[in-house]
Amino acid sequence: MRPEFLSPAAVLPLLFLIIIPAVSVPLPAAADICARWDEAKKAGTLDHLRIDEASGVAVSAKFPGRLYHVNDYGGGPYFYISDMDGGNTRAVRIEGYDSKRLDFEDMGIGECGPGKSCVFIADIGDNRKRRDHVEIIAVEEIEDFGSTVKPFKRIKITYPDGPRNAEGLAVHPGGDIFILTKEEKSDYTEAYPARLYRLPRDKWQDAGDGVLKPEYIGEIDFPALLPNASPLGQVVTSFDIAPGGGKFIVLTYERAVEFGIDLSAGAPPPTSEMKMGKDYRVVEIMSLPQQESIAYVDGGSGFIYDTEHHLFEVPIMRVDCVDGE
Repeated sequence: MRPEFLSPAAVLPLLFLIIIPAVSVPLPAAADICARWDEAKKAGTLDHLRIDEASGVAVSAKFPGRLYHVNDYGGGPYFYISDMDGGNTRAVRIEGYDSKRLDFEDMGIGECGPGKSCVFIADIGDNRKRRDHVEIIAVEEIEDFGSTVKPFKRIKITYPDGPRNAEGLAVHPGGDIFILTKEEKSDYTEAYPARLYRLPRDKWQDAGDGVLKPEYIGEIDFPALLPNASPLGQVVTSFDIAPGGGKFIVLTYERAVEFGIDLSAGAPPPTSEMKMGKDYRVVEIMSLPQQESIAYVDGGSGFIYDTEHHLFEVPIMRVDCVDGE
């Protein structure tokens, strides 16, 4: 978002000399969060024969009506393209990516060069916290994908405080990458605050094949924000930043939470200082079993989410903001 500037001073009579002190440019303002969301409605159905463990979804920035998807652990080095309702699904293999331990967990859309938009695929799952590094694969958006595609960039990362399991990745419109970790007790009986990391665009775009360290910028205490949820309902399974960059939305296994915070402006405030209705709002959605994918649609006025549970029909659910209607 553009910073605001002071309007020019009115011209005063020449017999007065006005000295205007220097004024710092304010940080971008966060976007208003939605005050009231509609009930979730079915917007389509995933092709579960191809996407049998959906763990990430992203909405194309260049081609209206297109969704991208990834499968969870064991699905191979593929991503999938479909219509908004899940129709016409097809697979694209990522050339040269054959990690035996890949664990695709989320996706994001962001700028990756002048006039370039990329799909960022997050191979960041690490349940046992044993991987020496994880990876983010950037694939440039093009109109016609073949059966394979060469990555625009492969970004290897290791956390500054040791291995982390994560299922949430989002890309700011300016190209900075953010990761929210999944913090829980090994027996799933307790959840802990999610840790937030940032990898600036200039750091990953100019890097070679080395391993990068994202910076830790703070935490969000979902157990405190969602005290009535179960431990599984307090862990992050996906997140997305709105196209304008001023707000973001987080999915857990039970709810969604929208934050009116622009992550490009710096670390989020401590959770204890966040105010309901201003800094965040809990979105009560129809919970799907193992829901692990979320993405904004229509510029941030709505969002979609789906599930990796595939024993039955796999719906794509849509929720629209009805604030003011």
